[in-house]
Amino acid sequence: TLLSGSLAKLRQMRKRNRKSGRNDSLLKNIILPNGKLPDGSRIVGGQNSPPGKWPWMVSIQSPTGKEFSHLCGGSVLNEIWVLTAAHCFKHLERLVFGANNLKVLESSVQIRRIKEVVQPKAYNSMTEANDITLLRLDKPIAFTDYVQPACFPTEFANVEKKTDYYIAGWGVLDEEFKFSGEPSELLQEARVHQIDSKKCNSKDWYDGAIGEYNLCAGHEKGGIDSCQGDSGGPLMCKTQKSRTYAVVGIISWGSGCARGKKPGVYTSTKYFIKWIASKVETDEKEKPKIRKKRFIVIH
Repeated sequence: TLLSGSLAKLRQMRKRNRKSGRNDSLLKNIILPNGKLPDGSRIVGGQNSPPGKWPWMVSIQSPTGKEFSHLCGGSVLNEIWVLTAAHCFKHLERLVFGANNLKVLESSVQIRRIKEVVQPKAYNSMTEANDITLLRLDKPIAFTDYVQPACFPTEFANVEKKTDYYIAGWGVLDEEFKFSGEPSELLQEARVHQIDSKKCNSKDWYDGAIGEYNLCAGHEKGGIDSCQGDSGGPLMCKTQKSRTYAVVGIISWGSGCARGKKPGVYTSTKYFIKWIASKVETDEKEKPKIRKKRFIVIH
């Protein structure tokens, strides 16, 4: 097992960004079109994503002179909240909704600023434990065919049994350019496989670095993976008997990009769903009540 200091240093190298009260009463049954692909509507080893395919995708951007450049991804929770990774935040950012090509922002795009950043007290920037953050927007977004909220698993969902996951982001397209390259102009997508946590934590893989709050996904032989600039974006699975996708993870870290036995490591949204619900504002008159559903909408 790695010593804590070595583990912290190792994880520090693996961050995948370019810069090296809601109550249980809101855990409701799924309500479409949340998480559903609108009608008519890179990731290493991925492909260009059609406009509007992942309408909950957010580009979190950092100022570079008079312009902004993509820093991390995120997912829409509702009209005023976005979910992303905690390790993304070192600069003032803006958020871009409904985009596909970041170099040519269409009329469907909405831009907001960050009013508040909410992180778990247990977040550890050295080890990336509990790598999750909520962002409150300065004003609400409007839902359209290109901007929609995501669905999320409840604590009762068996997301670990899913075999195929999907990732999306504007990160670099090759590990060779992870520190010097520009992010992808076009949103990329890829299918990855669920990898058992015990295997992912084995000596030949991540040797004990995976926490109970993590998921692993990728390909055993490598070739397809998230990379720098994809941090904070969603790991998604498709729900049974529907066209609905649920965000089951947040892109967090990994050893390089697309390497064999070094898949992407994600923060589990199922693990943090109560924390998410407790932080998102709601009507104080609502009484806490947990409903045993597999997927939820956070209004």
